[in-house]
Amino acid sequence: MIRTIFFVLFALGLLELFVLVKTGQWFGAWFPVLAVLAGFAAGGFIIRHTGVKSLGELREAARAGVIGPQTAIGGVLGLLAGLLFILPGLISDVAAILLLLPVMRRIAERYIDKSGMRKGAVMIDAEAVEITEQALPHPERHREKNEESPWNH
Repeated sequence: MIRTIFFVLFALGLLELFVLVKTGQWFGAWFPVLAVLAGFAAGGFIIRHTGVKSLGELREAARAGVIGPQTAIGGVLGLLAGLLFILPGLISDVAAILLLLPVMRRIAERYIDKSGMRKGAVMIDAEAVEITEQALPHPERHREKNEESPWNH
């Protein structure tokens, strides 16, 4: 499993390098350099924008009392798109652009949501009990006096 992951990452790195060299041959040496720098800047902007937007959405969901996995999926996808932009290469930039399209985001959200449910996502059912002052024991009646305690002075 680990070997497969390393092989895939190595192959993707070589493919990215090949595409950068080919675009340099076709459009000149400055095009891939500018594309990598622009992708790096776009990735930083997207990560910052997505983080601020996700925090706002989480605040609103917490205020409304509806926090679920759907709230965080958009932020995670935005973070992934930003990371793909930061990686040097044009293939990862195209993948990031695709991930930013609303249609692709909806498809990815549905896939993530369904795969989580298929794998037996845990749902906790609980009850909340409100404790009022009348239900609590009176502190003066049950307090044991310890004359040596520094808290009594």
